[in-house]
Amino acid sequence: MRELIQQIFRAYGFGEKWQDDSIEFYSAESEEKTSFFLIDYIEATNEGITDFEMLTMLKRLEKDYIDESTNEKGVKRKIQELFVNDNASIAAQIDKNTSAIFPIKLESLNNLDKYRNLIYSVEESPHYFRRFVLPYTDKQVEELKKIISDYPEKNIVNILSEIANQEEAYYELAGHRNLDNAYELVIRLFSKIPFLQYNFVAQQKPMSVEKRIESEMDAELLKYHTLICDNCVDIDEYIKASNLPDDDVAIEAEMKKRMEKRG
Repeated sequence: MRELIQQIFRAYGFGEKWQDDSIEFYSAESEEKTSFFLIDYIEATNEGITDFEMLTMLKRLEKDYIDESTNEKGVKRKIQELFVNDNASIAAQIDKNTSAIFPIKLESLNNLDKYRNLIYSVEESPHYFRRFVLPYTDKQVEELKKIISDYPEKNIVNILSEIANQEEAYYELAGHRNLDNAYELVIRLFSKIPFLQYNFVAQQKPMSVEKRIESEMDAELLKYHTLICDNCVDIDEYIKASNLPDDDVAIEAEMKKRMEKRG
């Protein structure tokens, strides 16, 4: 998952400025943007993890963010020091411009249901930074990485958008809460990474059966087809469609010539 996160952040102009064990800190490379992200990767593959244990893991970053013991600085202070020499005013904006993403690796997404209320409470917490909890499994990550590797010439955001554009997968996910596949992971990435934007993939409107049949007809047959579809009963219109002359003698001569040609 770390590799996928890094690819997405690089694609949007974010650089990794600091890392400590499971925590990464990203800052926008452009001086025009003041935007920061903390990524706290959480391993929760043990089937027996309780709500309390999960909450403790999700709260650990908040504790480390402000904790300052005699021998260790808090995460916030370490991050602020990254900007002291460049721009002290940026350091002062860290709190209000920082978001935290918690990718949580689960053994099975079936376990996700029991943590839903807990995850919601964590994401709604008003303290220090906005929070986004991103559950996933190794199966989802490997499937998505395989798809990305098949299109080395494409931008990762375009690949994610194309995957998200799969209509059949959407309805399948809507009918089943957890699919444990790449599509479900991609939908979560779009919902949990604030700056990740879906690139609309335009699709040609499917041609109706009638229009498909008409497209295969030659020009003369299409004229007759149109008259029939319009319920036309005027014989003169069919004569016009046949490019026949107006007078009876000429019509008879033309019909005879066509019959001889076919015979």
